[in-house]
Amino acid sequence: MKIELQNDYKKVVLRKIQEKGLRFSENQSEENRIIQYYSYLRKKAFEGPHQVFKSKEFSCPETVRKGFEKLENIIEIGGDILPYFNRTASDLTKYDAMFSDWGIMHFHLGEELIPGENLVKRGDPVLFAYMNDGKVYFLNIFSHGHWSDKEVIQLMYNNWPELLEKYIVQVVSAISPEPDSSDIKKLREAGITYFFSINDSEGGKVFLMPPGLGLNSARSSTNDTMVLNNIMNRLRHIQDEIINNEAELEKWMSANGIKKNQEITLELIDFNPSELKLFDKYNEFTYTVHL
Repeated sequence: MKIELQNDYKKVVLRKIQEKGLRFSENQSEENRIIQYYSYLRKKAFEGPHQVFKSKEFSCPETVRKGFEKLENIIEIGGDILPYFNRTASDLTKYDAMFSDWGIMHFHLGEELIPGENLVKRGDPVLFAYMNDGKVYFLNIFSHGHWSDKEVIQLMYNNWPELLEKYIVQVVSAISPEPDSSDIKKLREAGITYFFSINDSEGGKVFLMPPGLGLNSARSSTNDTMVLNNIMNRLRHIQDEIINNEAELEKWMSANGIKKNQEITLELIDFNPSELKLFDKYNEFTYTVHL
């Protein structure tokens, strides 16, 4: 039997990237393109329908209210969220440091599209939002330049401490030197993951890892790198099971009137969260693996 699920998976994802018209560089590794694509899909996932929560501090300036209400409707009900992304969101060679590091997305709030572009007009201020378990949390509307301010995470903790529980590092009791917002910006640029602290309701220190799991040395998302690694491991196990049960597959072929003319050669041609679609072009049959 011939089967290479991991390589086939990469080919399918790279095809999807091209079909969506996303920009990339031929100098990028296949793995890096795929990891960046996962980040893009996580941003797209802000499209509704989602339940929305706003912080106690949330305030929308009148200057961007109409644009904000359009975006809020898209997140709550559904629609095209791409116009509210930053300009480089569809360029897989660019890195969104705050999103990769903290999982916090920023949205532009222009009311109208830029002529000839599928982007709303740029400018200050922007919405900071976080998504967890299908729910979207509006932190506040900030001017540009708050991308690494720890006060953003403090606000998040003050309103929804449960969102940060799994990122609390219990074994750390002190950090020296403690990274400030300027240090965090430099650490991101260097692709270094770090710990930092905020304050609890009693003024004590709470030590955290970045709530987006940080950036790796390639400056891509650690979270999305882990997703790719997990998928590769899962595909290897599935492939081993198929190879080890080749006799059962041949019985299935016989039961379905499929004649084995040549060695079974399975290629992954498509997938979704619940199944893999495999095709044998030599013996002319499609085989579905349910996940």
